[in-house]
Amino acid sequence: MDLGFLFNPIKLGNVEISNRCVMAPMGAGIYSPDDKYPKKTIRYFEERAKGGAGLIISSNTRIHDKLAAGAYPLVGIYNDRLISSHEDLVEKVHKHGSKIFLQIAQFGCKFGGTEGPSSIYSLNYNIKPRELTTSELDSLVKYFIEGAQRGIKAGYDGIEVHGGYDYLIGAMISPALNKRTDKYGVNFEGRMKFPADIIKGIVKEFPGVPVGFKFSAYEWLPGGIDIALGKEIAKYISGLGVAFLDVASASSTTTLISSPYSHVPPIYVPRNTLMPLAEEIKKVCPDTIIIANGAITVPSEADEAISKGRCDMVALGRALIADPYWPNKAKAGIPVTPCIRCNVCHHQLWLGTPLCCSMNPDVLHESQQDLSIPGRKKNVMVVGAGPAGMRCAVTASKRGHNVTIYEKKSYIGGMMYPGSRPDFKEDVARALDWFRFELKENNVNIVLNTEVTYEMVEKIRPDALVVAIGAKPLRPDVPGIEKPFVDFAINILADISKYKGTKAVVIGGGDVGCETACYLADNGFKVTIIEVLPKILEENKITEEKLRLSDLLKERNINIMTETKLNKIVDGGVEVLIPYDTQMGLSEGGRQEGLEADLVAIAVNSKADSDFIKMLDMKAEEVHIIGDCSYPGRIKEAVESGERVGRLL
Repeated sequence: MDLGFLFNPIKLGNVEISNRCVMAPMGAGIYSPDDKYPKKTIRYFEERAKGGAGLIISSNTRIHDKLAAGAYPLVGIYNDRLISSHEDLVEKVHKHGSKIFLQIAQFGCKFGGTEGPSSIYSLNYNIKPRELTTSELDSLVKYFIEGAQRGIKAGYDGIEVHGGYDYLIGAMISPALNKRTDKYGVNFEGRMKFPADIIKGIVKEFPGVPVGFKFSAYEWLPGGIDIALGKEIAKYISGLGVAFLDVASASSTTTLISSPYSHVPPIYVPRNTLMPLAEEIKKVCPDTIIIANGAITVPSEADEAISKGRCDMVALGRALIADPYWPNKAKAGIPVTPCIRCNVCHHQLWLGTPLCCSMNPDVLHESQQDLSIPGRKKNVMVVGAGPAGMRCAVTASKRGHNVTIYEKKSYIGGMMYPGSRPDFKEDVARALDWFRFELKENNVNIVLNTEVTYEMVEKIRPDALVVAIGAKPLRPDVPGIEKPFVDFAINILADISKYKGTKAVVIGGGDVGCETACYLADNGFKVTIIEVLPKILEENKITEEKLRLSDLLKERNINIMTETKLNKIVDGGVEVLIPYDTQMGLSEGGRQEGLEADLVAIAVNSKADSDFIKMLDMKAEEVHIIGDCSYPGRIKEAVESGERVGRLL
């Protein structure tokens, strides 16, 4: 695959970058109490430099520890005592040939902050902030410039001023958030004065040092930044002599509002989400280097965007979390570990916990990622080819064991396979392709269409047995459940061609039920979801995922009945019990209603086959139980358990 555009060098000011791959600025979720870079975070950045990122932009770095700083912990650059940890980071990154820029920012009233441009209520804030005084903003301009000075002293190759996401600078730019009447408000020029003074100050003090600006070309707030205003902001900032514009959006997961330009788009949103914004900015700033953002995860798509002039560089965020070696692998034509955009990583940061990844269990464990050579090479029998079993098999084989996976179905992937079938789950399909590549590359034997029995284990006599059979979906105990037009959602997802009709009822409004409903609708069914709880998607705690999946349901006009119980399945449909209207004077019980259905999809809970597991447990000296048959979880937990046991064997 020719990726010549992606791997062409490029200059930012007088600094040459070896390729167009930029590690997007992201927090790692671990912080030192003294605001220095933790050693573990430095090692995390170093791994991405080793992996070939041409440019690394540091995580959000505060320029003052108190004023408009927010309550959330960050790395700092507000005092000379902090320079040494930045020097350590720069040295580690430079050792591998990457360049690194310092991103300077201040939270303002985001993330528990109490100070902002104006004292107004907003969907963007948790509280009504205190309005910063003119003199305080003057001093913050000075602090930004001083922060840049310390960064340059630490050896950074350039500076990125963070003016996006409605952090302090972004809020100062926003007409929805800046209602000031002093020199920092009133009109467009007034709102742009704060970032302009910062940029002009850095450029004047440190000529020759490239300075870039990250900003939101679209804001989800009513009366905020639309694309037309985003273009004006870009032209204004470009005129200040910046080396590049890093084009983002300001979206929010704090309220139940879906922005058309999510800055952390989950799997239910198409990839390259913010590329249209970058393209619009490139049109009005043709001579300025434009960095595009937003779920850029596929190398060929990144290369194509650059080749067509939609942008000049691509910011890789979650892509580099999933695979630190994304650039080097892409250049060599090796499949990259795909980001499945489950947003587990982003959710962890929102919870204030360390970064993690569903596909990469080595995140923030880079210093421990090297695999040991076992004292004795074993014949390993893995039962089940779901994500836990596959990951275990690959890791164990890399260490030198002889590994065979046995799978009773005709395909690998476990629940990942049916979960990859809808068009909107293409990233999971890419992950399955990657697993296939890894299994083949690491000489793992795969035996399909084979149900393991205890006699088989006795006959094979493996040195180690790994049970990764997952969990079985549960059938509701209701009359009619055995009727021929009733089946589990995972079977319908796996091969929808077997199911005919025009009307479908899905029992269960969790992730699987909602995805199945969308898939059925895409294949010509009129669909109703029956959920016994007051809301659908109650168990999904990742707000952005929940919002976007709900959007898919709305787009497909799927009928949703909550607080509704399945009574029985009858010929031609189902009977349900729906709550009484309280106006009838009844508070308990419900009213029976019939729904026509050619197909009933069961998408309720699942349970491990404990009897079968216990039986297998008796047939080998070394036995490990992993994945959903050990403890129900997501792909993340399955991969982690597979990796852990793969290293233990």
